[in-house]
Amino acid sequence: MGALTKLDSWDEIPALSLKRVMFTLANTADAGDTFEITLADYGISATGLLAVSGWVHTTDGSIVVTAANTTAVSSGVLTVTLVTATTDEFNVIEIIGRADAGEFA
Repeated sequence: MGALTKLDSWDEIPALSLKRVMFTLANTADAGDTFEITLADYGISATGLLAVSGWVHTTDGSIVVTAANTTAVSSGVLTVTLVTATTDEFNVIEIIGRADAGEFA
């Protein structure tokens, strides 16, 4: 398991309560690598995460497939573990969350 390099991130709605952020990861990603995101850094509450999606470029800039990454949140830090990457692949991660804690019942 290795550390991943974030190339960039984009916050689509910086001033509103619903946040959507995209991350691109360098094409050095391998299966089992992890990427950590501190939710508060992007205006998302520690319990406000709504969705995580991922894609992998099996050929850089050409073939893009949905990634079935695993995720966990602990103390407001989202950990994404790549499961579909093989060796040295470019990945995109999208998170959507709320600025408030939200209601679950």
